Amino acid sequence: MTNACVIVIGHVDHGKTALVRALTGTDTDRLAEEKKRGLSIALGFAHCDLPGGTVDLIDAPGHEDFTRAMVAGATGAQAALLVVAADEGVAPQTVEHLRIATLLALPVCLVAVTKTDLLAPDAVTPRLAEIADRLGALGVRGVEVVPCSAVSPDGCEGLRQTLGALLPDLPPALAPDFACLPVDRVFTVEGRGTVVTGTLLGGGMRVGETVSLLPGATETVIRGIQTRGQSCEAVTQGARTALNLRGISVTDVARGDVICAPGRAAPSRCFDVYLTLLDAAARGVRHMQDIRVSFGTAQDVATLRLIGGGQVAPGESCFAQLRFRKPVAGFAGQRIVLRGLSPAVTLGGALLLDPQARAIRSTDRDHLALMQAALEQNLASIAQTLCVEGNGIALLADLARLGRATKPPLPAGFVPVGSDRFAPAQLIADMRTRTLERLGDFHGANPLKQVAPAALVEDRSKSPDLLRAVLAQLSADDIIRIDTDGISLADHDPWSALTDTQQARLAAIETHINDGGMSPPDIAEVLTTAEDADLCALLISTGRLVALVNVGLNQRFVFHQHALEGAKDALRQAFPKPAHFTTGQARAALVTSRKFIVPVLEYFDAQGLTVRKGDWRQMVSDVGFTR
Repeated sequence: MTNACVIVIGHVDHGKTALVRALTGTDTDRLAEEKKRGLSIALGFAHCDLPGGTVDLIDAPGHEDFTRAMVAGATGAQAALLVVAADEGVAPQTVEHLRIATLLALPVCLVAVTKTDLLAPDAVTPRLAEIADRLGALGVRGVEVVPCSAVSPDGCEGLRQTLGALLPDLPPALAPDFACLPVDRVFTVEGRGTVVTGTLLGGGMRVGETVSLLPGATETVIRGIQTRGQSCEAVTQGARTALNLRGISVTDVARGDVICAPGRAAPSRCFDVYLTLLDAAARGVRHMQDIRVSFGTAQDVATLRLIGGGQVAPGESCFAQLRFRKPVAGFAGQRIVLRGLSPAVTLGGALLLDPQARAIRSTDRDHLALMQAALEQNLASIAQTLCVEGNGIALLADLARLGRATKPPLPAGFVPVGSDRFAPAQLIADMRTRTLERLGDFHGANPLKQVAPAALVEDRSKSPDLLRAVLAQLSADDIIRIDTDGISLADHDPWSALTDTQQARLAAIETHINDGGMSPPDIAEVLTTAEDADLCALLISTGRLVALVNVGLNQRFVFHQHALEGAKDALRQAFPKPAHFTTGQARAALVTSRKFIVPVLEYFDAQGLTVRKGDWRQMVSDVGFTR
């Protein structure tokens, strides 16, 4: 069995609703105002069981005031059934609906010529030919034109048979690569709560599943599902669907909202699009013009920003951005209808390239290249331009969104970086090589320095995330070492480069500081030669010397490890647990000054040797120094 979704379009009062009623037995004019006026003003829904399957029919209002409803109804439809009245022929809204169907990439699968009962029998065939010729001039060619009458017995049997035969060959609806439901109706069912309806796109949904309501990003759970009036546990893509949502008020949802799996889409104020104006558009559009935008079941006003500025004439195309005043939700590959604000005439359409675009200047050439790649659906070009925009690195999620695939394969020449990013393989290799060369040059010029400053390997033209990834991989491969002081090659050993003179000087520095005990000498007086700072840094790297800072005095002191070990033991002896002591008491016990005792006690706190409570401290048992 084949299931399909078809929208019924055409001029007002050409008999669309009567035709749907004749095919399905359902009156889609459900509103009191519609029945009073004899005019459809909202979408109508019905289904028709045919020998080859079931078709969901969406009855679109034909009046020009309700064009938004027609666009909303087309969302999820696989094709359009065009209705033309035999007595009037092709009329203004026939043309308007055909234009909109073209802009939505929605093919006309069948033409139903209604009200043939109003013509003399010998006038029907010429009238059908006339209508076919007129439609051919409007681009509807190779489509069967079927006469019918909604008021005559069996007046729609030929249409029913023809429609049934077409079902297996209808193209799939435009859809994202994930399940989503653009909401076209919201109402409350007593005892059940809020219900939303729409045509399900891209995948299936199931009772109990958590879903996200966009653009508000509110999460809810599907409490119940119906399709064609029957309750079910799950529903597949393409079906007319009603979802009963848990914990959601009817005021929290509006037509135009989208329901999808959490994390699969996100609201945005900016769309990248490829804009095309109709040849028959009443006028062109200009940069920074406000325009009415219809997509999915939503309609909003956006500011049109043409890439390169200027204006676009009827029949022309260009890349553009749509800037909305509030967040909206769409999907890449979705079709958009653009209409003027006043008068509200259809000007053209657009292909949505990126529903989560970043706002750019109209002269941004890198982003223009990305839009071109997205239009062409060239995955390698998308990956390359994303990396250019990201200064060498890009998100896999961006590649998936622009490439319209859940997990697109990385094109040749690109490699993963972590779990969520990627970069050009050659760039990674170049950065590895350049990093190792810079470190090698630094060690060659400064053999006594334990590490090079981190800034040495930075490249401000590239993303810091890319450098971090390269350094992390080099470290994981044991090629470099990274610590809080800097970076070095893993095989760099400044100790092996020491001369006898330098070793003697190193011993002298250590002895001088050790002799100072808990009142070490001014380090500037100790380090008197050009190499002394590097030699002192080597001793600090081993832990034999410890550099501390008195933040209040902005002074740096260097203590010998022996002095600090002795101080620890002395404090434990003077103040055994659970005794407490103040900074002044510790200073007296260690026979030193306040400028030294303050950084020493703060160091002990950080090492876990002491616990501070206000102005008091207490020693911690059996804890040694860590590095």
